[in-house]
Amino acid sequence: MIDHRKFPRFFTKLKAYFPDEAISYEVSNISFGGLFIKTNKKFDKKIIYLEIELPDIGRIPLSGIIVHYGTPENPGIGVEIFMIEKNLKPVWTLYLKGLEYINEAKKVYQSILENQKSS
Repeated sequence: MIDHRKFPRFFTKLKAYFPDEAISYEVSNISFGGLFIKTNKKFDKKIIYLEIELPDIGRIPLSGIIVHYGTPENPGIGVEIFMIEKNLKPVWTLYLKGLEYINEAKKVYQSILENQKSS
């Protein structure tokens, strides 16, 4: 299967909150332009408003459109972000850039461990 994504995807365990709900939902992956939220919840509308909680930073309010639903094995919704509220887009961008560095650090770490095992 070919992946036609515009932006790199990062696997996460962030929390998403919908208005008027006390519970959080797990965000299993994010990119600059979208995210996937694990849920069995049914949505009446395609356009949704939510907040994503970034660790050590705070909540980022955003609006998105539901572009796909998960599978029975992986229930949830794929959301394409079309607006990040309160001028917080630079925060979202920097957070994702930080995830790029973390992923690179993981790769370097694994490479070093593998090289030590073969020595």
